[in-house]
Formats: sequence, C-alpha cells, structure tokens
Amino acid sequence: METLFVTRNAVLKQRENTLSIQIDGITRSLPVESVEHLVLLGESRLNTRLLTLCGKHGVRVSVFDYYGNWKGSFEPIDRNPAGVVKLKQAALLLNEDKRLAVAREIVRGAAHNMLSNLRYYRYRGAVALTEIIVAMERLTDKLGKTTSTESLMGIEGNLHEWYYSGWKHIDADLDFTPRVKRPPNNPVNCLISFLNQLTYTVARHEASKTHLEETFSVLHSPGQGRASLSLDLAEPFKPVLTDMLIFRMVRRRMLSDNAFNIRDGVCLLTEAGRRLVAEQFSQRLEEQYAERTLREWVYREALGLERHVMEVAEYESFKRRA
Repeated sequence: METLFVTRNAVLKQRENTLSIQIDGITRSLPVESVEHLVLLGESRLNTRLLTLCGKHGVRVSVFDYYGNWKGSFEPIDRNPAGVVKLKQAALLLNEDKRLAVAREIVRGAAHNMLSNLRYYRYRGAVALTEIIVAMERLTDKLGKTTSTESLMGIEGNLHEWYYSGWKHIDADLDFTPRVKRPPNNPVNCLISFLNQLTYTVARHEASKTHLEETFSVLHSPGQGRASLSLDLAEPFKPVLTDMLIFRMVRRRMLSDNAFNIRDGVCLLTEAGRRLVAEQFSQRLEEQYAERTLREWVYREALGLERHVMEVAEYESFKRRA
C-alpha cells in the first residue's frame, strides 16, 4: 500500500510500531512500513508521537480541508539530499530557452492525453468531437512557435477551453462549462477540482523520491509557499487520472445525489462522496498501463525530468496511446 486515503473523521495514533486508525469506534492497525503517504481528507486528530513515527519511517502526511483543497504536508527529513541537482535545476530555470523547451514538452504531453481521451470517444460514436479535435490539433501545432511561458500558458488555456466543451458529447451529464474552480459550482467542476488536488498531491509525493527541488518549476511560475513543481508534473496526468476517472464514474452512474452538497451556488463533495471518489482514485493509481502502474509513471515522469536536469537524457512527457 503506497498511499492510504483516510476519507472519514479519524483518530490516528502510534501503537508500538504500528499506525493505529480509529473510525466510528473501530480501530485498525497497520505496519507503518506498509505506508509511504498518508492523505487525510476528513477531520482527523493526531499527535506528535504519530508524526515522530512517520518521520522516522519516511511517511508523508498530506492534509486536505473541508472544501477538498490540499493545505499542507508533514515532510519527513530528506534522507538523500543532492545539492548538485538543485544547482543544475536552478541553472535550467535561469536559461529561458532551456526552460521553455521543457515547458513546451509538458504542455505537449497534456495536449496529447486530452486529445487521446476525445479520440477514444469519437472512435466509439461521438462524431461531434471531430471539430473540437481538429481545433485542438491546430493549437498543438503552435506549441513549437511559442517564445515565452506566458504565450505557452495562453495556448494551454485555449486547449482546455476546447477540451471541456467536448465533454457534453461524451455524456449529457458532463455538460458543465464554464470551468469554475474556487468555489466549484456544479458536480463536474467539483470533481475536477478535487481530483486535480489529489493528482497534485501524488505528483509531489513521487517527486520527493528524486532529488528535485519542489519549488523550482518550469511551466508554472515558482511562487512563495507552494510546491509548484508538482503542478508541472501533474499536467500530463490530469487527463489520465482526473478526467478519465470522471468519465468512468459519470457514465457508470456511480455518483448518487448524496455524493454532493449544493448550497448557495457552491458544490462540495459530502463525506460519502469524498470516500467514494478517493477509493476510485486509489484504484485508478494502481491500474496498469504498458506494464507499469499509473503511479509508477508519475514517478518516472519526475525521474525523467531529473535526468534531463543532469543532462543524462532528454525529457519526454508521458503520452498515453489513443
């Protein structure tokens, strides 16, 4: 078990050398060695003894708020620091041409995977997607001509606008546009926001297994107080982890009315909804693609970027076959 999602209100304690989780009076104990990432999605109580245990065994603890937003993490001590990687990573960021080349490849991977999603459903009868696919292909052709990250982000925004406009042709219940983030105003916007946050958290966890500096990003502007590298690494995987999972859950009618709480134009997942979606996301992470789990592909993405920084190999973003 790589990541444990705790979706309900819980009390977490250290019990000898195990992780003890109590929910509704029922206690479950896990060997701490079996968990590398603990994600708290409900209101949980824990103490410094538990954090000391997590720190000793290298367990990251990520905390989400009531609205489904990641708010912070307990970080174990970096046991394998490498200053030379961070220096080379900084040098790449300061070289605008090299930085832009990597940023283009990140957006190229995201665009490829968005197009793969739409082509999958067009092949299965959603012919109305053809016009949207053509428009996105034209935008993708312009990526190589961008001269700044600002223009690159502009193309990325246009790609997403076209992409989301096609969701209603996949299923009528996916007609949700425009994209509204904070706060989300309908169930699909809510699912996108929540699952994207989970994808960012996984990307950050997998990047922590490399020597990369988590605040040095190439596509998103490095900012104070945020691990912006995970935003970069997550881009090619959002169509695969977030969007494909939403398509699956909506088309299979897995989400009942009690999964969402809609009030005053704000839509949030209920506890039951968070539990269902987190369970499905956890399963999705472990699904196999090309003889590796999707989680392993996220790690390889981070490792590929590190190899590029160290000038060992050219970075190539994750691209799913259509």
